Amino acid sequence: MGYYLVTAKCGHVGKGKYREVDFPIIADSKKEAAQRCLTFPKVKRHLKNAISGVIEITSYEYNIKKEENSNDVYIRSHTKREILDLIQLAKELPHKRKHKYSFESREERILFVMRKNKDIIAETEKNIISY
Repeated sequence: MGYYLVTAKCGHVGKGKYREVDFPIIADSKKEAAQRCLTFPKVKRHLKNAISGVIEITSYEYNIKKEENSNDVYIRSHTKREILDLIQLAKELPHKRKHKYSFESREERILFVMRKNKDIIAETEKNIISY
């Protein structure tokens, strides 16, 4: 049995947003620790990348993190309303989901969308002709 610190994305902080939380877990392997973490409440288990990382820690670090989590108001809260009130009071903004593409200007984004639409139209025309 080993001690692991699993970083997971937790929800109920707004659409497309999350908060990363470190959970201390006792398990036989890193894989088992990650699987156990997915059963915890608030973890966004439907995401492919719900687990950000797993590291092995000592028993002393495990006890410290367990104490921190027991005092964390976000982890202790039970309803979405409590969580949203806490975020507004603490002015703590959750992470936004990152997009695949980032653009320097509006023109770059428009050109990208236009090229993407041309590719979709070309594929559709090929499928129609092949019938």
